Amino acid sequence: MSHPKINNCIIKIVGLLGVYDNTSRVDFQKKLRKNNKYSEDNRPEIVKVSETFSKDPAALLKDQYYPEFRDIMYFKSNENKELLCRRFICKQKQSISLIKKKEGIINQLPIIITQCEIYLFTDQISLFSLQIEVDKSNWNFDFLSDLNYVSRNFDSNTNEKMSSDKNKAWHEWISENYLQNEKLRGEKVKADEYSGSKFKVFTAIDCDLQTGNFDKYLYDLGTSSPLKSADGQGDYVPHRDYFSFLMKNKVSYFNNWEALCLFDSFTAIGSEFLGSPDDINTWSYTYFRIYLFQLFFKYNLYRYNSDLHDNTVKLRNHFEKFLNNYNLSHISFNFLPNEMFNKIGEALHLDEELNTFQNRINRISSAIQEEKQSRTNALLQFVSVLGGLGSVMPVFDGLSLAQKYLGWSNGVFYTLLVLILLSIALVVLAFLMPAQVKKIKKNIFSKKSDL
Repeated sequence: MSHPKINNCIIKIVGLLGVYDNTSRVDFQKKLRKNNKYSEDNRPEIVKVSETFSKDPAALLKDQYYPEFRDIMYFKSNENKELLCRRFICKQKQSISLIKKKEGIINQLPIIITQCEIYLFTDQISLFSLQIEVDKSNWNFDFLSDLNYVSRNFDSNTNEKMSSDKNKAWHEWISENYLQNEKLRGEKVKADEYSGSKFKVFTAIDCDLQTGNFDKYLYDLGTSSPLKSADGQGDYVPHRDYFSFLMKNKVSYFNNWEALCLFDSFTAIGSEFLGSPDDINTWSYTYFRIYLFQLFFKYNLYRYNSDLHDNTVKLRNHFEKFLNNYNLSHISFNFLPNEMFNKIGEALHLDEELNTFQNRINRISSAIQEEKQSRTNALLQFVSVLGGLGSVMPVFDGLSLAQKYLGWSNGVFYTLLVLILLSIALVVLAFLMPAQVKKIKKNIFSKKSDL
């Protein structure tokens, strides 16, 4: 059985950079600008449609998206003093081949990186994306399936050799050629603690596939399974319950395309939905950044969960600031962007993880507050005891006068003094710790009843 013909495709991968405070972000920006490869992406470029007509995508974005979202993902806000995201773009093309090994057979997958975008979120996890172009001669499902599998793995080999004559790993090649040698893997790489071993893959494929037959290709590509797995062939055939479970994350609003959002991938397949430059721009620019924003939110929730016990009070303050800036319920005046935004959030379980984290931090905060209150109560009790000691001197003076006039011996004097002090101590303890005194009395009476 042959696969349908592919008419167009969009492939992007998303990876994590480090967490940059304002100082380190500025330093990294200087590194990006140093070789003039990168420029700051402050707003969409005006597109020249013809000699007499130019189109301004920024005007369309202003008409469609709320300021909170478009200022983060598309514009440079002039109103917000704290710039929530700085974006940089490099359009320098580079060719590379990724290597797939299977059962002793080595296949090279030639690709061209046409664009790298870097998203720097101050005090949060920053992201980057690479846009991958495939030669039209390789526009077929077998090639794209292999590329989908290999391009998401950090440690996939490239055809570029190292000094040791070993093939350079995919993540190393990306760091050297597009990220100014910022490492993506290693013991001292903070982002490596949250990223796992895979990049996230955004794929949109326009093909001659009839409506209603998208599910199997969505599953195979979205889960990076061998082709025809969802069709019941091979060693990786999914159970029908698992298949149905994943299909709940499907985005389906029109007959000519459907999409499947999973944690590691966003895959769209359809017919005649990438036919024009406007269609391609909508998916590769607008919808892609919706997916990227939700990934950013997901990764930072995971980061806050992981760092929860480091400095809870400080982390809680940072988290509240994070929510104030980035926890958006709606992003657009229109139906479809909001639905995609919410559906991607559901697929990534954002609300579930957010509620879990808030419950955890509330419990820990309550425990910290109770511990502080306990220490405060102990201090107050100590101060009360010290205050009670001040009443000993009048008692001592009174007993001294009584001893002088009544002729008490020292034995009688000190016996009365001890009894009076014990009585005062018991009264103070009963006032300060009524629960403990009640418990002691209960134990004493229970022992008497046993006798």
